[in-house]
Amino acid sequence: MHLSGGEYRESLRRYSPTVFVNGRRVESVADEPLLAPGIAGVAVTYDFALREDLAPWMRAKTAGGETVNRMIAIPRDGSDLLDKLEAVRLVCRETGCAQRYLGGDGLAGVFQATHRLDAELGGDYHPRLLAYLRHVYEQDLTLGLAMTDAKGDRSLRPHAQPNLDAYLRIVERNAKGITISGVKAIVTGAPYMHELLVMPGRAMTEADREFAVCCAVPVDAPGLTIVARPAGRPGEAAAKFSGKYGQSTGVCLFDKVFVPWERVFLAGEWQHSERFTYHY
Repeated sequence: MHLSGGEYRESLRRYSPTVFVNGRRVESVADEPLLAPGIAGVAVTYDFALREDLAPWMRAKTAGGETVNRMIAIPRDGSDLLDKLEAVRLVCRETGCAQRYLGGDGLAGVFQATHRLDAELGGDYHPRLLAYLRHVYEQDLTLGLAMTDAKGDRSLRPHAQPNLDAYLRIVERNAKGITISGVKAIVTGAPYMHELLVMPGRAMTEADREFAVCCAVPVDAPGLTIVARPAGRPGEAAAKFSGKYGQSTGVCLFDKVFVPWERVFLAGEWQHSERFTYHY
């Protein structure tokens, strides 16, 4: 499935995230002037994929032969990587920042890491990731990469933080899934993503096992609040470029957010945490 830029904008209306920009609650992300340049930038990745002259770079083949947007494709070889580099360059020439490619890089990292995890420890993380990929491709989604934790006291490991929410962690598990709490910072495009791909931001020790977590979360999941900056310099007459295209970043506050098991790709296997980070 390939959406147009307009269809991407419209798709944002299906979500109701809790977003604050400049301290003000945003009622509709798709209609918020302070986010419009960021949405315009992501929309270019959709429109470019519909152009036949750019198809060799902006479209990619999956292992199953399906054509998907290059920004969210898993590279299969060196040629794919070079084509993605060119696709990012093309988008950046127009918008200044491709934004959307980060989610694709995250998917590629999780693809490698879950394959290795299952091979060494057993389990079904990789099949879950493959099923999630089908969902992403069928909907032509844009994913935010939530990797960087707030970190708190950087001299202390995650489990030793005075405020445990300085790192995102698992606070509960049951037969249906996990519940996570904590903070992820500087998430590119957070307010106008469809979903967030949550990844560990560092190597973990055994004492940090509950902080070793990777999962996919819709931006409007209950308990998730996004505090963001404006995208570019909207409304400024002097901002000829950044008034049209820009990039918002957001702090994502997870307050007991439930994630079903089918969207969980790492949950406590601390030995593999740094591999998720490194492969990304």
